[in-house]
Amino acid sequence: MKSAEELVENCSSLVLLPQVYLQVKKVIDNPESTMADLSRAISIDPGMTAVVLKLVNSAFYAMPRKVETISRAVGILGMQPLHNLVLAVSVTKAFSGLSPQVMNMNIFWANSFFSGLAARELARKCFLVDSERMFVEGLLRDIGHLLLYQYLPEQAEEAIRISANTGEVIHRTEQKLIGFDYTQVGKALVDKWQLPKNLGEAIRHQNNPGETLDYQFEAALLNIASALTEGFQSPNAQGNWKTLVATESWTLIGLDEEAIQMCMLEAGKQLSPMLDLMDEAQSKVA
Repeated sequence: MKSAEELVENCSSLVLLPQVYLQVKKVIDNPESTMADLSRAISIDPGMTAVVLKLVNSAFYAMPRKVETISRAVGILGMQPLHNLVLAVSVTKAFSGLSPQVMNMNIFWANSFFSGLAARELARKCFLVDSERMFVEGLLRDIGHLLLYQYLPEQAEEAIRISANTGEVIHRTEQKLIGFDYTQVGKALVDKWQLPKNLGEAIRHQNNPGETLDYQFEAALLNIASALTEGFQSPNAQGNWKTLVATESWTLIGLDEEAIQMCMLEAGKQLSPMLDLMDEAQSKVA
């Protein structure tokens, strides 16, 4: 495999987003679309409708009163947050058929959803207006690894082993061993799916936020979310996460260690109910 783009091209037919998401994306991409158009696009799939309503009524959004219809959900949250929510559900469904030997899928998704929750909490602390989108960016932060685990399992496993033995960060080991790393695969997949450019750029530069001119802040959020995910997995749920944060991320984000630590704790509280909801999503969405 010569490049991340070639890997994605070779397996993209096996990793397809559900039809309901494609309809939702079509609506979002059309500047003349209305809230009613989005409601209809989601409502076509009863499974997606049920899951979205459960998520909207969960602690994730902390609504003051129950939301009973998709049209009401769209009216309260807006088109883009609903699009992001459908995308999150759709991504888990798209990869539900994979069974890589290198990684336990339950662990992978737990880490991915924690990253999403942590990224959202960090964005809120930074008073980012559309902080909800950072949940999807955090969720997809490590998506490139799923393709590496599934389609290049021997090289991916060897990279994990070398990284563990030498202490070298995994993306550098992958670049040496495979020729590209999980961030490049993640960006290539996001581009293939025609998702927003900022998403792909943030994923690509999450380990070196200073190297992207226009998306440094988002890449830095993902960098710290990644570090918190590693820290959360440690036995004391703290870990040495600070050593995993790129130097420029501290400056770009502007949060102190205590504030970031609080984001880790808050994400941890939300993780279990979110995973329960997503387990249900995989079985319901067509």
